[in-house]
Amino acid sequence: MRCLRFLAGRIACFVRSESGAATVEAVLWLPMFVMIVALLADVSMMFHGQSRLLRVAQDANRNLSIGRLKDEAATQAFVIAHLSNVSPHTMAATSVTAGLITTTVSVPLNDLDLFGIAKIFSGARMTVQAEHLMEN
Repeated sequence: MRCLRFLAGRIACFVRSESGAATVEAVLWLPMFVMIVALLADVSMMFHGQSRLLRVAQDANRNLSIGRLKDEAATQAFVIAHLSNVSPHTMAATSVTAGLITTTVSVPLNDLDLFGIAKIFSGARMTVQAEHLMEN
């Protein structure tokens, strides 16, 4: 019974207290802060995806340069296979011109965002290009 009176007194004190008045503003601003953090996470995942695309394109060019991959078609298949976990819609193009290997990789930005907040990029693609000299 004594505990119940104590609890009732604490609840009454809580109801009369005005120290939590700033909480209303915080609750109103909280969704905006959460959306900003989610947008930042989406954009950072896009930059991370860009670095992954570039790394795979560079690896593919290097493999073609030293003879591990036989031709441009094998290089494109290498890129698409290694980026299948990043995006199922990966497009790759490789060309060899005057001893310079050029690989261009493209994926939709929607496949790179984490929370889907960055819908403003809908329909856009991220494209990276890597070049490497053929080795003899």
